[in-house]
Amino acid sequence: MKAYLAEIDGQRDFYSRIGINPDLSHNTDGVDKGNLYENKLNIDNIYKVLFQAIKYASRIRIRGERLPANIILNDLNKEIVYIFNTQDLISDIEKVYFGAASKGNEEFVSTAKYVEIDYSKSSGLQELLTYVNSENYVKYHIDKNNIVGLSLQFYKVIPDKDKFIKGANAEIRNPKILSDRIYPYTTDNNLEFEDIMDCLNPGLLQREQGAYYTPQAYVDEMHKLLYQAIKIIPDGMDYIIIDRCAGTGNLEEGLPDDILKHCVLSTIEFNEYVILNLKYGDKCLVVIPNTDALAYDIIPAEHNEQGIANDYIREKVNDKNCAIILMENPPFSESGSGGTQNTGKKENMWKQSYIMKQMRNELNGVVLNDLSNLFIWSGFKYYLKKTCDSYILYSPTKYWRNQNLVNKQFAGGFLCNRQAFHASQCSAIGCIWWKNIDDFNTQALNLTPYEIISNTVCCIEPDVTIKKAYHNLSEAYDKRNFADSTDGIICERDGSEFIDNGRKKYIMPLYNENIIGYLMASNFQIDRKDVALIRCGLYKAHGFYLRADNFLEKLPLFVAAVFPYDKWYKTDVYSKSYDGQGKHLEDREFLKRCLIYTALTPKNKCRSMFGSDKRFYRNELCFDKEDTLAYKSLEAYINAGITLTDKELTLFKYWKDVLFEVTKTDEYKFLISQNINYRLGLWQIMEEINIKIDSGRKDRKGEPVFVYKYSALNTEIKKLDTTLKNYYEREIIPLLFKYELIK
Repeated sequence: MKAYLAEIDGQRDFYSRIGINPDLSHNTDGVDKGNLYENKLNIDNIYKVLFQAIKYASRIRIRGERLPANIILNDLNKEIVYIFNTQDLISDIEKVYFGAASKGNEEFVSTAKYVEIDYSKSSGLQELLTYVNSENYVKYHIDKNNIVGLSLQFYKVIPDKDKFIKGANAEIRNPKILSDRIYPYTTDNNLEFEDIMDCLNPGLLQREQGAYYTPQAYVDEMHKLLYQAIKIIPDGMDYIIIDRCAGTGNLEEGLPDDILKHCVLSTIEFNEYVILNLKYGDKCLVVIPNTDALAYDIIPAEHNEQGIANDYIREKVNDKNCAIILMENPPFSESGSGGTQNTGKKENMWKQSYIMKQMRNELNGVVLNDLSNLFIWSGFKYYLKKTCDSYILYSPTKYWRNQNLVNKQFAGGFLCNRQAFHASQCSAIGCIWWKNIDDFNTQALNLTPYEIISNTVCCIEPDVTIKKAYHNLSEAYDKRNFADSTDGIICERDGSEFIDNGRKKYIMPLYNENIIGYLMASNFQIDRKDVALIRCGLYKAHGFYLRADNFLEKLPLFVAAVFPYDKWYKTDVYSKSYDGQGKHLEDREFLKRCLIYTALTPKNKCRSMFGSDKRFYRNELCFDKEDTLAYKSLEAYINAGITLTDKELTLFKYWKDVLFEVTKTDEYKFLISQNINYRLGLWQIMEEINIKIDSGRKDRKGEPVFVYKYSALNTEIKKLDTTLKNYYEREIIPLLFKYELIK
């Protein structure tokens, strides 16, 4: 019996002993030939370990890879393996699992048989090697969970979507390239995959339309709101459910026939219409055909003078005995956002639509930047006429929070994780039922955040309160002009000097002795792209110059703008605001905390540097030496009786630990040799001193491995940064809400 203390040591010896070098990617203990290995120092519960291996096998299937015929569970210290036939476990493998594979396995049981081999003996080792050297694989079924992975495997050989999925001889129906892993797909049609076709052919279509698939678990929850909206319709009154952006009918999936017969559907793309009509043409009230390419490519069902596309719909909208329910997930596209760049001629077509022209007559500002807002505005404007009408809507909540686009009665709703919609980012999407009843008084909504776990929505946190915000932080910008200002330099977002390589500059370079920084914190949205604190003007503008005489009262704007959104249900639900109208300025303890945070956080990207204008720009917003404005201001607070707390003293101790390590470095000595007045903040230390160097090793791809040059310095930086984040969360965030800098 062995006595390994570390699993990695036993695993290494085991693989050397049986003569294999398995694939260790994807967090498995190893896959080689026809075997999936799961190694443990000791196996006290075989099925617990088996379940972990099953989860790995499930991921192999989802990725569309070959599924090994054997699962080998290895007790390293007892030198015993338990070998399962994967085929006996296929029903469990063809499920989808969430979370860490090693968690939640205690209660798993199985009736599958296994072979037990004691390989401490030569006879047992020889028996084990017969499995080790086998190259058998198990076939599995195609479904919506692995269709994308299979397509990617197929495209490695033949990058042709049609040959993969279209027609009787398609790969999924007559496997050739993937014949070693899948059974032929025998269902009469491919409708099972239509809700994820955007993933099979990613890119252009999604970027042009901004459309995302809505997960079925969220759809089911949305239907509960729909059923309630139907219940409030007076007895004897007819109703129709309109979905102007139905796509392939994802929102209608699962509705009973007696409700589907009230549905009116339309979509933007003709290929979507074909699928929509195939699925629902004989079940819905009407599927509006895509006959007007220009109109439907921009805004479906909204292109005539009344803003209503179809005579039948107009008739229903004007019928006093017919209620209207809009149920939609409008396409999202925001002017100037990274997600709508370089997408071809269709990118801006919606901006030229008839409905946009009408919307501009009533509204202005950023509300006109979102394609989804055209649907929302036109829905209430042209479709909802009666108090029993409703709008059930998926959309980021900013249209209500701070764009003031909707002032109707909230009747229910929940929050969804945007990433589940095949989007690249995690953020909160609201699914809200609005009654068509004016409500200008409600200032807060409570929405439950739902995560999808095992195809079911689960409440993961208490309700999130979403509040309206009316005043932008830009109201507190310092808009003063000084006659003695001269030409200066401007900076990049990272605090380095802007290099003019043809990019457009939105601000004139400005210098004044009273300028100590430039702060951008505007826009109601809390977004890392919408905040910057640098030493000189930001080339993208949208901020203001920090002045030596009043910077302390402006720093809370920066502190609010860097509000963290580490959880998806905290993203796109809060707003930066100046609704407190400066109440925070009376709290000197709060101002002190903002100063400490600003001077220590790497999000403050002020640098000391020589500019191309031959001036030296010193960082005044750091605690490097006692002569900086930040340090002197902190001393003034202390002298006024606003002392440092134990948490703050700890922060300063950690900061001094960082500085102690910094002074040992060659990079620091070089900077100081240039100018004795260099004052360093954490950001400049991280960028210019805490550098990485080539370790001389290479990774599995043959790429050089870089490591931090100064391990001790990097350790001290991490310690300070972690402690500062906790300080922000506990000592600052509650006051940001109190003073309505965050709502």
